Amino acid sequence: FGLASFSRQRQLGMPSDYTSSESYRLFRSWVAQQRVNVAVGTSAEKEWKYYDYGPKDVAPLIMIPGASGTAEVFFKQIVSLCPKGYRVISVQFGFYDTHESFCQGLDWFMDRLQITNAHFFGTSLGGFLIQLFARFRPSRVLSLVLNNTFCDTQFFHDNAPCAPMFSLMPEFMLKRILLSNFPQQKMESEMANSVDFMVEQLETLTGPEIASRLILNTLLSDFKPGDLTLPHDNITVIDTLDDTILPDNMHEEVFKFYPDARVAQIKSGGNFPYLSRSEEVNMHVEVHLRKLGQLGTLSPEMKARASPSNSLRAIPLSSSSSSSSLSTTTATTTPSNDATPPSTDDAVEDVQQEVS
Repeated sequence: FGLASFSRQRQLGMPSDYTSSESYRLFRSWVAQQRVNVAVGTSAEKEWKYYDYGPKDVAPLIMIPGASGTAEVFFKQIVSLCPKGYRVISVQFGFYDTHESFCQGLDWFMDRLQITNAHFFGTSLGGFLIQLFARFRPSRVLSLVLNNTFCDTQFFHDNAPCAPMFSLMPEFMLKRILLSNFPQQKMESEMANSVDFMVEQLETLTGPEIASRLILNTLLSDFKPGDLTLPHDNITVIDTLDDTILPDNMHEEVFKFYPDARVAQIKSGGNFPYLSRSEEVNMHVEVHLRKLGQLGTLSPEMKARASPSNSLRAIPLSSSSSSSSLSTTTATTTPSNDATPPSTDDAVEDVQQEVS
């Protein structure tokens, strides 16, 4: 398996294995893509696409993709976590050309969905952006899960001499820049399937969307250790130990920024472990949320979906459990002071038993 075979599949119009999978079919049957226009100040409105699924009376987990991702790349997390009583919102943001404007856009996006605060999962560029948002609006960030991400854009800035031209480049050239960072070597099937799916998703992005991601990825930032007021106990770093597009020193820098954060290392998984090693990533995310007292709230319909016997078939949900319109009031909750959250060890053991 290699990138050349993925290109041939795309030329032949063949769907990726993930697109043809049962879990992806369930995802598309469970939740519809929604769109909302977000305006910041006097700037033009930006369209945000998102999938919102799970109970509306719990603080959501907002998931931000990397430079080549879409709102669909976290479908395995939605299918796994939502039936257990967690609310997941996977987003795809519009065109922003500064870190501050992105943070303002995310702030307004949460306002439009009437979300007071949330947990955040970010991978690669998405992980960097949620760190900036945690500094920009700390009261809205309950916790962070950082996957294969970075804390400094200097490396990308130094290796992108054409960065000032991103907004002027044609779409095919922007896509070629992103594809040049994808693994070219042979790899085991599950990792190959994850790359294939990401190539497929990249093709759905518009030129302005790709230009925005490349600009944000190469724009210098003044972010530094100590900028976040969020306790390190509320941060989990999920990294893969095999080769990724990030240099080793950028992985290590994240650990230096958050020395007391919980670290979950996955032996392999490549650049997209949330796809290729989704069970492990989902387990660590669930442990993270349980550690913070977020245990999930199961409705009868959700319990049916969480049942092993029903895990591979779609079960209709009542309107109270399905995705709500923008006019619906969303109430987020934080753990009660009277409730004692389970210890990390207990949470790991419980989740591992469920996965096994």
